[in-house]
Amino acid sequence: MLFSNYALFFSILLFVTLYVAAKWCFKKSWLNNILLVGGNILILTQIVSWKSLFLLSLLSLLAYGVGLLLRKRKSGWMLGLALSLLILLFAVRNYPLVQSWLGGWWTDTMGKHFLSVEKLGLSYILFRIIHWLVESYKGTLRTRDFLTYLNYLFFFPTFMAGPIDTLNNFHYWLNTTHRRFNRRMFFAGVGRIFLGAVKTLLIVPLIKPYAVDYEMFLPQLGLWGAVVSAAVLYSIYIYIDFSGYCDMAIGMAYMMGVRTPENFNNPYLSTNISEFWKRWHITFSTFLLIYVFKPVISLLNRLPIAKYRMVVSITAYMITFFVCGLWHGSTLNFVMWGVWHGIGLSVYKLLTYWKPVEEPTALRKVAGIGGTFLFVTIGWAFFNYPVDKLVIMFKLLF
Repeated sequence: MLFSNYALFFSILLFVTLYVAAKWCFKKSWLNNILLVGGNILILTQIVSWKSLFLLSLLSLLAYGVGLLLRKRKSGWMLGLALSLLILLFAVRNYPLVQSWLGGWWTDTMGKHFLSVEKLGLSYILFRIIHWLVESYKGTLRTRDFLTYLNYLFFFPTFMAGPIDTLNNFHYWLNTTHRRFNRRMFFAGVGRIFLGAVKTLLIVPLIKPYAVDYEMFLPQLGLWGAVVSAAVLYSIYIYIDFSGYCDMAIGMAYMMGVRTPENFNNPYLSTNISEFWKRWHITFSTFLLIYVFKPVISLLNRLPIAKYRMVVSITAYMITFFVCGLWHGSTLNFVMWGVWHGIGLSVYKLLTYWKPVEEPTALRKVAGIGGTFLFVTIGWAFFNYPVDKLVIMFKLLF
């Protein structure tokens, strides 16, 4: 990971210090943008190859041109074609099944080059490109400056695992030159980095070995105790690990004067599964809402089933979280994890339809938090274990 290599981490801190000093001394935004482009390149080439960075830059350049065309022409078919090609490239790079469908033609031609692109940060940069294309088509972007666009795509603190920012927000903070406010953000960023480091470098190494494999608990707790303990610990581990990385990414962005959106808001205090997805990986769930769920709803509303509102909603949930599962991994267990959450959201939707949500009592809140945590924890088992191990574990338990 970007912040777990100590030598790289200190070189990043050195660049951030130089960048902040330059930003405070020089008020020309284009000059600071050029400096940040250079810093992004130097830092990212230490974690991904030059070839990967070159191919991603080429893809980004093509997307930039398409975005400018969409801004002028509002062509729906052009947007659809561009998004389809992006999704195809992502699928070909990540899913062996798709590679086998294309056969030797792909791997013997340009495919052999794209397959060499490392997966680190690939999905997140594609999210930002999709955002650029769709919002260019809608005409909602406040800037089309090429240097800002490049820095938005390759901003090193959030390159690998988010949070997923919007171009408008990134552009606003990148060009903010208020020294007093930037100074406050700088020291707030230092605190966030320290918090993230404690989570990922101190706590995570202690619990990860026991969280990812229930067999570590078998000698002491027996089968049921081992599975339950590992499952609960995995829920804690994945939250601390991911939120810790996001703390460091957000803190680093704060130090550079960029207020990156938050990604977590105490998700395990959610009283229902719908609330959980408003608190967990917030920028990703927002992306799914805007660019998957709402378009699916819009499409379904043009079909004869549009009169059945509940069917439309449930279908949209299932498609969205099927995509969510596929995005997280190429194996069946990730699809099962996505479908599990799709089912949970669909059931919750049905329950609220039959019985409108009332202001919960303290007891109901506690029960809701416990039930949501249990549901999410069971889901993490699909996320953590491959299907063959899940089958073995299920047979042993039941």
